[in-house]
Amino acid sequence: MKLVPTHVKKTLATLACLVGVQAFWASAPALAQDEIVLCTVDDLSGDFSIMSTPKTYGYRLAVKEINELGGIEVDGAKKTIKLVSYDGQSDVKRYQEMAQRCIFDDEANVVMAGYTGAEREAARKEVVRNKVIFWHNNQGEGGIADRYSFFSGPTPEQQVLPALKHMIKEMGPRITFIGADYNFCRAIGQWVRVAAGLYDGKIEMEEYFPFGVSQWQSTIDKIKGIKPDFQVHCLVGAEQVQFYPQARSAGLVTPMWSNVTISDGYEHKRFAPPSLANMYVPPAYIEDVPGDASKAFASKIRAMFPDAVYVNEHAAFGYVAVKAMADAWKRAGTTETDAVIKALEEDVSIPDAPGGPWTLRGSQHHAAMPTYLFMVDDTHNLQLITPLGVTEPTFLTDVGVDMRNDAPGRQFLPPDNPKWKDFFQKD
Repeated sequence: MKLVPTHVKKTLATLACLVGVQAFWASAPALAQDEIVLCTVDDLSGDFSIMSTPKTYGYRLAVKEINELGGIEVDGAKKTIKLVSYDGQSDVKRYQEMAQRCIFDDEANVVMAGYTGAEREAARKEVVRNKVIFWHNNQGEGGIADRYSFFSGPTPEQQVLPALKHMIKEMGPRITFIGADYNFCRAIGQWVRVAAGLYDGKIEMEEYFPFGVSQWQSTIDKIKGIKPDFQVHCLVGAEQVQFYPQARSAGLVTPMWSNVTISDGYEHKRFAPPSLANMYVPPAYIEDVPGDASKAFASKIRAMFPDAVYVNEHAAFGYVAVKAMADAWKRAGTTETDAVIKALEEDVSIPDAPGGPWTLRGSQHHAAMPTYLFMVDDTHNLQLITPLGVTEPTFLTDVGVDMRNDAPGRQFLPPDNPKWKDFFQKD
């Protein structure tokens, strides 16, 4: 049974109302010459709202901090940031519409949008077609090589590879994989194959399921029959994560690993213990990450949003993306798109980022950052197993892409790396 506390529902409803007000204000004529326009589209309602809502906290905190210091010196004047926010309603079709509104009605200088890969692509295609800078600010599958597209969150080479190397070494090689049937989880499945190939793992099962699936008994029985050393999951949305209480009730207690569970949906706060016990997660940020920057960020979020249930990865990378854009606008001295891209491609460092030092690599349009391996215990507290260190985003370099020289305008995935071709031979 899904447990969504009343204060979670209250927080989502309150923020949805606030976003509706912001969007209404944004429709009025703006003094564009006095403001820099940041337009965001995120799921404040629908299946993905629990995961996406905290990202808007990060946006609002960053904008508040920048504006309270007087804004940014661009085009010969000190300008504040105007934040325009829309609710994507967990509806892919709406992302295209809202992206167009950001561009044509709000005349956004930058658009940040999307939780799922499908939402991201619906918005991103509209934004980059109109030569506006686009950011996606949660973990993604990586490999997108586009002049106007930037990514603040971790990629599989920073989460899947180092974490599964540790899991295979400590627990054994036999793996089962289940995931949502869409581009992100399909790509995660490919990265799991790479990890298995690099670190002598063995994938015993790999299956994908539509978002609406919430009954898991046959899958649970299949995994119990295989008896893997550990499970890898890419379950997305409020329905799919019903797997966890059902698995526990059925006696499936094999260790689990996921780069979306906990990091995105803070299921350890939403489900009764011990549903998530023995789950391993590799976030680049959650409020349990150690360090002064992590504690300070969580405190500031809670000061602004006292009903926040958990400060998740999305909150941090929404915040970081706004700070990165502020740095680029300042160094460029303008909001003119080509000049700002040039500044971004000279690298942007946020040394006090919530999860630890974060650096956008201009050659990749992705960032270097630390990640951490946690385990959920029987009482749903998180135990830090080991820091996974800072990982550079090298995948595009490995397939011959340097965004400063040439932007191919396409996505590369693990099978595009010739060194890994043997990992994708048909079974």
